[in-house]
Amino acid sequence: MSGKLAAVAATAAVCLATAGCAGAPVDHRPTVRIAEAAQPSPALPLGTFLPSAQELAAELGTGVAGLLGRPVEGDAAMLLRSVGDADVVPADCVSAAYRLQNVVYDDSPVQSVATNTWAGGGFDGPPVTGYFGIVQMASASAAQEFFATLTEAWRRCNGQTLARHQLEELSRITDVTFDRRVVSASILHASRGAAAPDGRRAVGLAGDCIVEVELTDPRPTGDPRGAVGVADLMLDKIAAHR
Repeated sequence: MSGKLAAVAATAAVCLATAGCAGAPVDHRPTVRIAEAAQPSPALPLGTFLPSAQELAAELGTGVAGLLGRPVEGDAAMLLRSVGDADVVPADCVSAAYRLQNVVYDDSPVQSVATNTWAGGGFDGPPVTGYFGIVQMASASAAQEFFATLTEAWRRCNGQTLARHQLEELSRITDVTFDRRVVSASILHASRGAAAPDGRRAVGLAGDCIVEVELTDPRPTGDPRGAVGVADLMLDKIAAHR
């Protein structure tokens, strides 16, 4: 072996021994890993959380002769658009007086919606009627933020009269009460001077879901906390499956 070849061979031997000279350079820069963004809650089949006819009859003491509608489920397009910001004064009281309005949920990440209606009671008196809704948000934190904003609005609206000019309707909001997961109020609607029976509204929070109850119970023996009882029933069903 010539002296030049011998020198190359010796250099190669040193490189193999020290793992230095040959091959790609080692990259000692820190590796950047991008975490996947948090995903919204998967949309739930909310209809199973709505109250059954038997549950409503037991909760409200109406007897078994009741008529329960079929649940309707969908996305945010199901929210009602019968009342807008420009239709009423004061506008921030819409959530207390009117059920499941799109203008109330417009700034929230609504995933899915389910609703149902019911009429119960005997034939010897006016029926007890109810409307029930569940709104699933994209996350529990979004639902909590919505509920906190709503309860503060209801607190400010207690004792207020909401004017809906187009229909010449006035809505009086009273008896706003709170517990740890439900806010409720009494609502008296009067259109063109004719008053409707007092209604009860209740809105509650369970995880990433908001429940709404609107109940009209003209019976002298009707429980003024009936809407809260139905809201609690729905919230318990949601909490048991979340």
